[in-house]
Amino acid sequence: MGNNNVACFHRHRGSFPFPCLFQLGTHATINMTPSTTHTFNDGSFSEKREVSYTVEGSTCNLALARCVYRDGSVDLLTFLIHDSIICSNSMEMLYLQIYKTNTGFLHMIDFKSNGSSIPWTKTKKTVHPYGDVTDTKVYLYASANRSGLLIWKCKKTAYHEDAKEVTMAHYFVNGNGTTVVNRSIETTNVGFSVLVKVGVCDGKFDIISEGPEQHPVSALLYMFNQVNESGIWKPSMCPDCGKHSQVSWQSDFEDNDGVSLPPPQGSRQNVVTIVNDGRFRGHAPGASIRCMNFNAYN
Repeated sequence: MGNNNVACFHRHRGSFPFPCLFQLGTHATINMTPSTTHTFNDGSFSEKREVSYTVEGSTCNLALARCVYRDGSVDLLTFLIHDSIICSNSMEMLYLQIYKTNTGFLHMIDFKSNGSSIPWTKTKKTVHPYGDVTDTKVYLYASANRSGLLIWKCKKTAYHEDAKEVTMAHYFVNGNGTTVVNRSIETTNVGFSVLVKVGVCDGKFDIISEGPEQHPVSALLYMFNQVNESGIWKPSMCPDCGKHSQVSWQSDFEDNDGVSLPPPQGSRQNVVTIVNDGRFRGHAPGASIRCMNFNAYN
């Protein structure tokens, strides 16, 4: 959702240029706006970039904001969400905040602007070999023709409550279907995703953002059900993403954590991956081998 490396490393990838105003049919638009800055009396300032979906009068706004202190340091990132089907007024928002600690870990806080907690639909703690832990929170919500999925995923070490890496994902769906809620009227069919991964590199925030990316509505609704049932999320759980999983940027959001996932719909190809320790995952005979890309940034 934009690039600015003054006080943090930020890499953005997506199918839409930034900024842009993109019309999808008659009743749907995507608006990606550049940075807006608010300066405070002490010389610090806040900066954010936004993505807005407007479909048939229903709106959903996403923003990634950072607070830059007077000395140029950035210790706070905030992912803000305003969706008209879950927010009672234009000022109400959901906040996912990430603080960079002196120890190099990430401290997370999530809340609503009215002071209440985000009503997470499901939470899951996964313990991996060698003691690492992944905490996943899922918030699935819906109205007559709209549904959304918010993911808050934290990777932690066995000995520290704060995270070493945080991923936030938001999926937006407007369309006919019956996978999440009953929809009985014709409507505009669109589906989008925005993903943000945050870590720490050389004492600075290291951010990778992707999206908005467009997906078939049926693929996202299928994924919504899978995530809601299992409490597990990976981008490849979307059948549309699973078909294109060889694309290099997806390795940034796809974890090699050994969690087994159901195969994408319509997928018959036997795929083998080579994980970080050199082991094969999958059955090699008759399979294609997917090479993971390892990139170093400075």
